[in-house]
Amino acid sequence: MRWLDERDTGVNAPPPDDADVGIVWHWVVLERDRAARAAAVAQRHEDQLAQVSEPMRTHHQRFADRYRQIEQRHLAAARLQALHAARLQKWAQDPHGHGELRPVFMAAVAAMLGVDSAAVTLFGRQRAQAMVATSDPTAQAAHELESVLGEGPTTDATASGAVVVAAGPAVGSRWPRYGAAVAELGVLAVVATPLTLPTVCLGALCGFDSRSSLHDGVAASADKVADALTHTVLLNSRAAGEAEGIPRLPLFDEADYQAVVHQAVGMVSIQCDCDIDDALAMLRARSFADGRPVAVIAQQIVDGTLRLY
Repeated sequence: MRWLDERDTGVNAPPPDDADVGIVWHWVVLERDRAARAAAVAQRHEDQLAQVSEPMRTHHQRFADRYRQIEQRHLAAARLQALHAARLQKWAQDPHGHGELRPVFMAAVAAMLGVDSAAVTLFGRQRAQAMVATSDPTAQAAHELESVLGEGPTTDATASGAVVVAAGPAVGSRWPRYGAAVAELGVLAVVATPLTLPTVCLGALCGFDSRSSLHDGVAASADKVADALTHTVLLNSRAAGEAEGIPRLPLFDEADYQAVVHQAVGMVSIQCDCDIDDALAMLRARSFADGRPVAVIAQQIVDGTLRLY
């Protein structure tokens, strides 16, 4: 394995003191190599444009555009992972010097988006949450509020299939209950974009910021980061890494997998003789009424210490 330098990532990358740091840097190299291969294919098709006539020109242009998109996807993934690796590297060299917790990958996602905090939510069947990964307590709390209130940026982004941006008074105007609640957390602006494949929406990436306005390119930035997360980090990393003999990419070990919520919803559905959507709504309502996270209510239901009727 070779280590990256400033020419590769824009950050210094000395040999790591932490095993996970080495794995992440190795994946940065892999993503940049993939980007280079895609760029080479795109260039071959672009070179053909001046030498062929229609309809072959259209054919080559389509392939060139496609491989340029793949190139940008892998470059974005490499930048994300390099940012995370650099933070891990710094922490590994002095993990206790400043009392800081081990950096999580979602903090790098937030930095690349240009916001304070970020969350990724993945959905399973009946659109129940399957996984949540957050950068910090603010992102976790904002996500929990949306789960309880049933409105917010993730809900709208996954329903519309488009990027959602709201800042300042627009947050409260668009989502009256959610806007007021997240304002108490210090969140004054949000951006959310769906994590999509051609036939399915896997979930959403959401960014939260304490400023009352977001930079002009935030929607485009969110779209690029979401594309990289969907097609490289979330879907391809594990299988591709195993095929090439590289250890699993340790990016979402901090994720909150919501298996207990799925189980609790199923139990409530049976106990109350209602469908899954109604059971989830009952879970959220109890969470809101008690002022406790959905996951806590769900665990109590699974443990048999709480019933909703």
